[in-house]
Amino acid sequence: MLQRGSKVVPVPWVRRLVMDAGRAAHRRHAVHGLFEVDVTTAREALRRHRSATGEELSFTAFVIACVGRAVAAEPAVQAYRDLHGREVIFGQVDIGLPIEATLDGVPFAFTHVIRDAGRRSVRDIHREIRAVKADPNRSPSVRKAAWARAYLLLPGIVRTGLLGALHRLPERQRALAGTVGVTAVGMFGAGGGWGIAFQLHTLGIVIGGITVRPALRAGQLVEREWLQLTVSVDHDIVDGAPTARFISRLRSLLTFADGLPAAPPPAASTEAGGQNHD
Repeated sequence: MLQRGSKVVPVPWVRRLVMDAGRAAHRRHAVHGLFEVDVTTAREALRRHRSATGEELSFTAFVIACVGRAVAAEPAVQAYRDLHGREVIFGQVDIGLPIEATLDGVPFAFTHVIRDAGRRSVRDIHREIRAVKADPNRSPSVRKAAWARAYLLLPGIVRTGLLGALHRLPERQRALAGTVGVTAVGMFGAGGGWGIAFQLHTLGIVIGGITVRPALRAGQLVEREWLQLTVSVDHDIVDGAPTARFISRLRSLLTFADGLPAAPPPAASTEAGGQNHD
């Protein structure tokens, strides 16, 4: 007998897709790295830009743009091995990003693929994410919902096998889920924290929380904002050296606010005596 207030509901079909993905991910030999990046300069640049122009560029779009540039410089981290045992190293960076929408009355995080992210601006990526959130039907992934329902009619063992084999079909992987996976988790609220997601790509990145704590700069303790990131790679395909080079480049791009509008020059004020001061 059920406890008072309890109820029995069917498992939403979109949740069954997530369960299949989790089972398939166990077949990968993932290595996870948890690290922090000082994103104070980038966060300040985004705030200045919003104050000066009224345009709000999302921090997630900035991180995705940086990931795209870092992968484009080290494309071995988005390699896939085909059915003949050959490695396919893509020259274009297509980033799969889960975006939450409501489908059949159920909250559902579908994977929208941001194409050619390594060559696109933060503004361009931000506008695409915003447009898809406003109208999920803009994403080809949502328009494939009928195919997903048909897929769920297959036996579970067949579905898991198909998902597990997807990364051995590089072109299908790129078309359906992108070449790199980026997940932005909102579970940490205003605090910090790391997340580890299913390993569905050769390279997967989880954008975690942001913490504020002091750091020593020029002999002074100042508050800095630190982003927690998880970088996961399929070690069957990617070795430590290219992964380390990718992380080093990504850290640099994030730290120095690559691709964000430059700070406006300080206004000059004229004092008595004709001297200009910052």
